[in-house]
Amino acid sequence: MNDALSRIHAIVEQKKSHILHTGDISRADRELLLHNRWLEEIIRGWYLVIRPDLPPGDSTAWYANFWDFLKAYLLHHYDSEYCLSAECSLDFHLGNTTIPKQIIVMAPKGSGAPLQLPYGTSLLVYADPTRLPEEREVVRGLQVMPFAYAICKVSPTYFQASPQEAQIALRAMHNPAELLRTIVKHNFKSAAGRLIGAYRFIGNTVIADTLKSNLEEVGIAVIEKNPFVNETPIVKESQLTSPIAMRIHAMWGQFRNVVISHFPPVSGLPANSRAYLDHITEMYAQDAYNSLSIEGYQVTRELIEKVKRAEWLPEQNPTDQQQRDALAARGYYEAFLSVKESVEKILNREPPSQVITQDLPRWYQKLFAPSVQAGILSASDLFGYRRHQVYIRHSRHTPPAKEYLVDAMEALFQCLQEEEHAAVRAVLGHFFFVYIHPYMDGNGRIGRFLMNAMLASGGYPWTVIQVTHRNQYFASLELASVAADILPFTQFIASQLHSSSRRI
Repeated sequence: MNDALSRIHAIVEQKKSHILHTGDISRADRELLLHNRWLEEIIRGWYLVIRPDLPPGDSTAWYANFWDFLKAYLLHHYDSEYCLSAECSLDFHLGNTTIPKQIIVMAPKGSGAPLQLPYGTSLLVYADPTRLPEEREVVRGLQVMPFAYAICKVSPTYFQASPQEAQIALRAMHNPAELLRTIVKHNFKSAAGRLIGAYRFIGNTVIADTLKSNLEEVGIAVIEKNPFVNETPIVKESQLTSPIAMRIHAMWGQFRNVVISHFPPVSGLPANSRAYLDHITEMYAQDAYNSLSIEGYQVTRELIEKVKRAEWLPEQNPTDQQQRDALAARGYYEAFLSVKESVEKILNREPPSQVITQDLPRWYQKLFAPSVQAGILSASDLFGYRRHQVYIRHSRHTPPAKEYLVDAMEALFQCLQEEEHAAVRAVLGHFFFVYIHPYMDGNGRIGRFLMNAMLASGGYPWTVIQVTHRNQYFASLELASVAADILPFTQFIASQLHSSSRRI
């Protein structure tokens, strides 16, 4: 068994991938590792290297390796003679890496029938050698259409079915030169008419007129047509240039009225700030137990009280130093105190968004300071955002790559600053923080701290999300992330707020 694991480890290191083809390993090793759950079959002849302690039905490993499988499978069957569809290509260019239910690929040969993959995903390869794009480029190891080519090739229905992504794509293309070159080279007259109409609809008459006049000069007459069905643009004109920042602002604008319509009205800052802060202190044990338990820590109420009484002494007790759950509990207590200080500033009428922007990094540092003291993390790990990709358990949503985190967090802080309604700041602040997932760990706990600080700015009570409702909580976050449906999450937070109100 150990020899088989050593061999498979060497293959994974060489390939830089956990996706294996049957030709990569011997039959004996394959059967042994499948039996001991170190391998999971994807489809016949293709395998995923996993940990045997993953519970049955855990989709995380598949979603984390979905694009690697696609890259390996398409390379094996088509070499470089394939291309992702225009819609999928645009998703890559715009940094939208939510795992789709189906990927569509053009290739010289293909069955035209969906290849069923794990957890309801599929791959559709259709044979159309005459329409295989002449212009292709490699993004994340996959053959995709160049940005300008893809936006010309998307179907008219794309602008109706995915107006937000279409408008982000239009606004992300600041210079029409490459678009003009593509239209003229391939004689994309119909696409040109759609794009001119689309740019005029979103208010960018400069690009619309530039496209039209330049095409007329080379003898290409187009019929201008607006492909959108919306009455007004979804993605507003701004100084934002990053697709992830535009997406966050657009989703915020799309979601906010839903939150306002389905959340209890704001009561205003509490008259008695001291009583409100005392209540937060009273809620600590309940809050810590539930918030830590949601994240999978085995934390008892006795441990929480031990930490609170400063009886957890890792410097003197080796058992305490080695206890992962105690480290989490101690960090939560320190962060809780820091959040309470932030709430006090808000109650003293400091601007809520300004408090969050300044104090949130400190919450993170407090949350993991005990891990630094125990030698698990270095002090430098507590500054800045994550430096690696993360995946959310069971989720089709892939948080933004590390290169987009600064833009994403600046967009979140800007949305908080511009938002007047406390409930919107609380619900969407929590959602977008975990949507971005800026840290390697602790995102859920900090997201709930952020929610409660913003709830305080509207006079709402400190709200505990009960671990007994963990599945509903995660399911509602998933719907908001991959289906742009914020209503279930709004209703869930409102129900938890109501339960917390009854416990006051």
